[in-house]
Amino acid sequence: MTRQTIEQVLAQQGRGFFHTEGDSMEPLLHHRQSTVVIEAVSGPLKPYDVALYRRPTGEYVLHRVVKVLDGAYLICGDNRIWRERVPRSWIIGVMTGFYADQSEAYVSCDSSAYQAYLHTLKGRYRRLWFRALPGRIRNKLFSFR
Repeated sequence: MTRQTIEQVLAQQGRGFFHTEGDSMEPLLHHRQSTVVIEAVSGPLKPYDVALYRRPTGEYVLHRVVKVLDGAYLICGDNRIWRERVPRSWIIGVMTGFYADQSEAYVSCDSSAYQAYLHTLKGRYRRLWFRALPGRIRNKLFSFR
């Protein structure tokens, strides 16, 4: 049996169910415990969409669109402070829902619970930025040596 790439699954079925890896989208999605529903991209994404993209290195990344740029997106994980400029050509899918923590309860990205989570993101990004501030200052000070 040949293993299909995510791109092949989306091209054939239009939608796929995939386990997450990593902590970059916490607290929404958890390492190897959450399952996301990804649909093939059918048009431009908008801020707060969660995009699945593939870097030229072959690495799949699932992060949130922070800003729409000309021909690209500014993207960041919910548990990260650095942003990445991602060309539209890298985008292969968009999250339409998820099953949190191996739960049978499906959460749609259109649901009121998910929309309430989105309202907490700006405060979360601010807290992460301030928490990382001492380390960033220390790195700047010691980089002049």
